Amino acid sequence: MKLLSLQPCSFLSVGKIRRNWIVVPDCAVPNSIQLLLHCARGGNADRDGVRELAREIADWDALTTAAEYHGLTALLCRLLEESCPDLVAQDVASLLRKDYRDSAARNLILTSQMFSLVDLFQAKGVNVLALKGPVLAELLYPDPVLRPFSDLDLLVRKQDVAHASSILAQEGYALSPHLARLSLRTLLRLNYALLFRHGRGAYVDLQWEVGPSDYPFRFDMEILWRSSSQTRIDGREVACLSPESLLLYLCVHGTKHMWSRLLWMGDVARLVRTPLNWPEVLALAAEAKCSRPLLLGLLLAHELLEAPLPEEVLQLALSTQAVQLRATQATRRLLCAQPSEPRSWEFTVFNARMAERSWEKVRHCASMLKAPTEWELEILPLPERLFFLYYPVRLARIALKYGSRLTQRLPHK
Repeated sequence: MKLLSLQPCSFLSVGKIRRNWIVVPDCAVPNSIQLLLHCARGGNADRDGVRELAREIADWDALTTAAEYHGLTALLCRLLEESCPDLVAQDVASLLRKDYRDSAARNLILTSQMFSLVDLFQAKGVNVLALKGPVLAELLYPDPVLRPFSDLDLLVRKQDVAHASSILAQEGYALSPHLARLSLRTLLRLNYALLFRHGRGAYVDLQWEVGPSDYPFRFDMEILWRSSSQTRIDGREVACLSPESLLLYLCVHGTKHMWSRLLWMGDVARLVRTPLNWPEVLALAAEAKCSRPLLLGLLLAHELLEAPLPEEVLQLALSTQAVQLRATQATRRLLCAQPSEPRSWEFTVFNARMAERSWEKVRHCASMLKAPTEWELEILPLPERLFFLYYPVRLARIALKYGSRLTQRLPHK
């Protein structure tokens, strides 16, 4: 494999992005991305380095757009205010402060909603674990406001989905109309999570699996349930994942989404810096058959955000070619000054290439033909007895979408 060199960065305080393990673009990391990498990494800021980078920012609008995409606006606001407020234009500073205040208000409202729902679920006999959101903000960030979240991720057991959905409905939460018309049996078959929205704008992502049935790294969720823990948020005890199982969950989640957000990698880097039982981490990943997603998340956090890893774990990641190749792919995307959301087929191909067995790769790629998707359910609301008609619709959509692109690429005489 030919390694492309990465031009030295003027600012990556503890260590530079290594050029001998991950293939990265043959150019300097943009100053804007270096700032965002520092935001995601956490720790004490190198204020002189931040000032040097900020002085070279030519397009502040592009920086704030990238920060919003990566979920790092609040962290960027804090970093610039502490290091170089005099170098930030007033309109940019005002925008960042507004986003910071909006994030703080949203976090506060959603955390309050989480307390209410957890109490209600427990009173109704539904076991629930809080995932990400307020838990990560409290556990990993010096100020919970710095870790934004837009919904509440709650894990329940599959047999409790009906009861939990009923409780949410009683509290004013509802599914999108195209999903609300379907039976629970169909919803359980088509989904691994359901997004409920409250009239006041709050969202609850009710989960019972880590991914769809064809996802290569879907595992028995009892692995998470038996390793659950408790954390204190604003003086309240909340059931959540243990640090070791949380690390596994975050790495599987990040891999599923191609590690397209620096915020997710920052969560992993910060969690790695807390005391962890590494033999237990590796044992959980092996039992869940998710060693590759774990190693990918850890390698990225180590290379880009200087997360310290045990030598054994680092060597495991470096000795797995699929992990190195996907780390390369994710790194190239993350270092783009103008980030963009991956397309649905890119997510599928990325995860298929991570799978260990050929039949898992084929099955996951074949899921691109699976129908109906949420888009099709919304645009073409067929009754459940006619769901078989979604398959020709799906094939026709794919043919039109990719056939037109192929035609455009053909040479014209």
